Amino acid sequence: MQKLYCYVDETGQDTQGKIFIVSIVIVGEERDELLKLCEQVEIISGKRKDKWGAAQHERRMRYLRHILADDRFIGKMRYSLFRHTREYDASTIEGIAKAVLWNNSAKNFTSLIYVDGLSKTKRRQYAVALRRYGIHTRKVMGVAKDESNALTRLADSIAGFVGDALKGRFKEIRDLYQRAKREQILIEV
Repeated sequence: MQKLYCYVDETGQDTQGKIFIVSIVIVGEERDELLKLCEQVEIISGKRKDKWGAAQHERRMRYLRHILADDRFIGKMRYSLFRHTREYDASTIEGIAKAVLWNNSAKNFTSLIYVDGLSKTKRRQYAVALRRYGIHTRKVMGVAKDESNALTRLADSIAGFVGDALKGRFKEIRDLYQRAKREQILIEV
């Protein structure tokens, strides 16, 4: 049985439900390789461990250009877009489910899911809800800020990137977003 590692972040609660984006990075046995690659790109780009909103624009763009140019990330970065909802947990769960099931048979994998900022009390709720979608969950974990790894930070960057693209911020971001979607480096589920 294949193991899928899912790193999840979201953005949009500040819009009062107008737009809510769930970003999911899904990797398999190549997890360690991609984790090291993301750490290297964080250093090369100057973004370091900064979250999307805290990093300088040029550093964010260098980071994304490196990530999106690497074929090893094709199809591994996914997101779901929700509009006019304040059902953030239900939307996050649905986004995870759609991302995991997008290209996987529900019977040949088990998943380890890491959700940025998920409280201990909600872990079980998420696991039960994901199983209802037919997803075999081995573990659902919350990730505290201090425990964040480079793939969780990638999920944060993708959520921020998609949000900025949809808001029409910076032509450079909109163009990069359109190319990433067209080339299926970034997948909307």
